[in-house]
Amino acid sequence: MSDGAKARGVYEAAVEYLCRNIEELRPLISPTVWEAAFPVVRDAAPAGAEWRDAVRALHDAVEWAGIPNGLGLPATMGVGDWPGAPTQQSVGWVCPTSRCARVELRAGAVTGAPACELAGGPMRLVDG
Repeated sequence: MSDGAKARGVYEAAVEYLCRNIEELRPLISPTVWEAAFPVVRDAAPAGAEWRDAVRALHDAVEWAGIPNGLGLPATMGVGDWPGAPTQQSVGWVCPTSRCARVELRAGAVTGAPACELAGGPMRLVDG
């Protein structure tokens, strides 16, 4: 698998996560960002730069709202960008390996631990 295919897979996994949790994530994203980015994510070709930029904008908005690692995209750093203080853990299910730092938001009781799509194992419950 080429690096381009791996990157596309990561972005597609981010969109899948957004779609699975849209009811919980939509209120966290500002209307301006949502109205600009979501139609592009929904309608543009997944291989294009415009689509990746729109997914990144939604990822950044979710991360800014307090969800650790947003939609699961890897962090990017520019000149002078340094990682800040550690993000507090959210309440919910997290990746068992902490590899993806993804949080599954759940509004009700869950019969069993959901499986992490990226790590392939059962997630663990954290209480913040």
